[in-house]
Amino acid sequence: MTSAVEELARRLEVLTTEDLEPGMRLPSEAELGRQFGLSRITVREALKILAGRGLVELTQGRRATVRRPDSGMLARHFRVAARGDQRSALELVEVRQALEVGAATLAARHAGPSAAAAFDAALDGMANAAGEAEYHEADVAFHAALATAGGNRMLAQVLEALEESLRTSFALSYDGQIGAGGSTAPVVAAHRRVAEAVVAGDPARAEQAMRALLSNVELNLKGKPWRA
Repeated sequence: MTSAVEELARRLEVLTTEDLEPGMRLPSEAELGRQFGLSRITVREALKILAGRGLVELTQGRRATVRRPDSGMLARHFRVAARGDQRSALELVEVRQALEVGAATLAARHAGPSAAAAFDAALDGMANAAGEAEYHEADVAFHAALATAGGNRMLAQVLEALEESLRTSFALSYDGQIGAGGSTAPVVAAHRRVAEAVVAGDPARAEQAMRALLSNVELNLKGKPWRA
């Protein structure tokens, strides 16, 4: 049976996501209690649930404030789920197939003039990285640029939430590529093919290039380097 706190949290979640804008304040605990016929203690506990979901911000002595959407909660989930082992990394590749292939096709349809510069900077960073950490930073920057180029804010936030998990995946993929005698050159080339298709405004080629890139990431995670 749903408790009074859980039911109130559900109703307040509707209020914060459908009726109020980010930055707006909810009624006071006393007002909410009168509105729903519940005690202030029940209201307070329900607001704590919403705060835990990242929907409101609670500050002592002030009414709860509707938070702007961010990727923090989802990021924490992926950080726990992606533990850094091969199985988790391979599952993440499947998630990326579902998300980043779509991101690539969207980017090819909607990328603006700034996308090419962002891709070039990231690719140069990967190609000229002084070490592994610098290489991964540039790799992350490439995928962030791809997410931004598509113009879909919700998709960009989901991909942003994956960032820390992606770093773990990139490290495992890098170890598989370099550890088995490969180099980063074909990896950079695969990223460049994605960028070229996006900048050319060719969704079909962008999709194909991203699928190929992720298929090769899967090979790396299985300890099989790719060379072209």
